[in-house]
Amino acid sequence: MVRLNGVEYAWRPGMSLKELVADYNAGNNKQLAFDGFVVLVNEAAITALQAQEKILSDNDKIFIIPMVAGG
Repeated sequence: MVRLNGVEYAWRPGMSLKELVADYNAGNNKQLAFDGFVVLVNEAAITALQAQEKILSDNDKIFIIPMVAGG
């Protein structure tokens, strides 16, 4: 099991974060992406490129949050 933005999802060995996001996007009206979003895996921020290549482990906690720019 992994958590994506607080919701539990089934995990399988070798599953990538890219696959998890594709599954999430297929079943939701809200779309997640890597570019323009902050990606946290177990409270550590990773780059968009790292996020696409990240292989998940059981019990990972992932947050993908839109970046907010202010002025």
